[in-house]
Amino acid sequence: MPQKVKKSGHFVKPTLDPIFQLWGWILLAWSLYRHFFNLPEWADELVFKPLIFVIPVLWYVRRIERKRLESVGITSKNLFNSLYIGLGFGLVFAVEGLLLNISKNSTLVINPIQAFREYGMLLLFILSLATAVSEEILNRGFLFTRIFEKSKSLYYSLGMATLLFVLLHVPALVTTLKLEGLTLVIFFLTTGMLGFLNNLLMYNTRSIVAPILVHVFWNMTVALFF
Repeated sequence: MPQKVKKSGHFVKPTLDPIFQLWGWILLAWSLYRHFFNLPEWADELVFKPLIFVIPVLWYVRRIERKRLESVGITSKNLFNSLYIGLGFGLVFAVEGLLLNISKNSTLVINPIQAFREYGMLLLFILSLATAVSEEILNRGFLFTRIFEKSKSLYYSLGMATLLFVLLHVPALVTTLKLEGLTLVIFFLTTGMLGFLNNLLMYNTRSIVAPILVHVFWNMTVALFF
């Protein structure tokens, strides 16, 4: 059960409303950006996603909550343990992506996205890392930790944070990806699995490092094989 906070002689039940409201404004801003602008992928991931996803979160954490960045998993604590865990689960996710590719095509088909053909492997990795950092700070460092902090329910936090993570990808589906059929089903399933696993990693490590590494592995797998 959620704990109650004493305030001015009264007990006030913690509310998730400000957290969901901030997420809603971020989703709205991202949806409008994806609808009205069609900029190169490097602009999306290196400029606008940090502006829309990360800056509001850091502002809220520092100015409204008055908390340290460690509260969103930006910390050197458990660094090496987080690195090992992130690399291990990242490889598992990469293998899963390859198996899905083979299952869908009856053989391994390398079908890199346009960004790979335009920028090459190094810049694609940088874009994947930038994507992972922005999305994990918002979804794991902020959303999951705050939902769990206020609800005190791990199952609710895992489910709700995973759902919001999947919904955050809808604007890209509508505006650019335009997936359909089995590919769309696989996208939703794997995005949900990625979100759920990274929520668990955040819960166990209290660091954003492992989720970022897993996210990078998954981004690279999708970019090269889907």
